[in-house]
Amino acid sequence: MSAFTKQVAYAANSLRAEAKRTLSRAAMLKNPAVKAAFEAFPLSMRKHVSLSVGGYSNTVYIRTTMRNLDSFKDAKLTKLLERFMGDDWKAAVSEYTYNDAPNKDFTFTKKVPGHGIHAQGEPVEILATIYAYVKSDSPLCRVVVTGVTERMVREETKEIVCA
Repeated sequence: MSAFTKQVAYAANSLRAEAKRTLSRAAMLKNPAVKAAFEAFPLSMRKHVSLSVGGYSNTVYIRTTMRNLDSFKDAKLTKLLERFMGDDWKAAVSEYTYNDAPNKDFTFTKKVPGHGIHAQGEPVEILATIYAYVKSDSPLCRVVVTGVTERMVREETKEIVCA
């Protein structure tokens, strides 16, 4: 067998193994907890909810974006957040003040037992994220400058010198 033929066989076997791992990760989507998390989003929003699986992890991502909110106390947002406010979910909030539109990302994480069809039942992590954007002209919520920090940056310039 030639070196090329051996390399082709090796590459083909690697692709088959990766395909098997990919199908195993796709099976995580059949976990009842994933379906329950997806269905926590109101029916009217579900067409705007994305569902994906981590390429090299046992993580299922469920994401949606809510724009043009009057504030972060908007009833549509608070009702959705309440659906993930339980002992099962670990919550985290990130604030962003870029541009003039106040933005918060609400992320809820939950680990559930793996379904028997996925990777010998390894635990599955569900990450549900709601990207919430308040209108830039909202009278109830806005980005304000609370201070200024000046920084001096020193950066080296390098080049290769050969004899």
